[in-house]
Amino acid sequence: MSDSHPAPSHFSGAHSSGSHPSGEPVVGQVVSTPEFDAREIEQFGEKDGEAIRVIGKMLVLFFFYSLVVMLFVGYWTRKTANAPANAGAHHGEHAVEDDDE
Repeated sequence: MSDSHPAPSHFSGAHSSGSHPSGEPVVGQVVSTPEFDAREIEQFGEKDGEAIRVIGKMLVLFFFYSLVVMLFVGYWTRKTANAPANAGAHHGEHAVEDDDE
């Protein structure tokens, strides 16, 4: 270990608990505290819930946007693809009628 961070087992003092009678930690003692307190965990939960709702709304909107675009492109493709085919078939019928005459 480095000299700036002494090992917790090398405390000097009469108390084996590593603290003064007042409850304050001894110099060099590592005090463990929870990473987050209950209030912060509750706030994280609220923010996570809000993020989930926003992402859900975005997914629904993107789904319906994709559905509308897909239906429009499908309709447009069928309309434009059938127009030349009908015109060609119509001319083909005239060509057959012309051959009969």
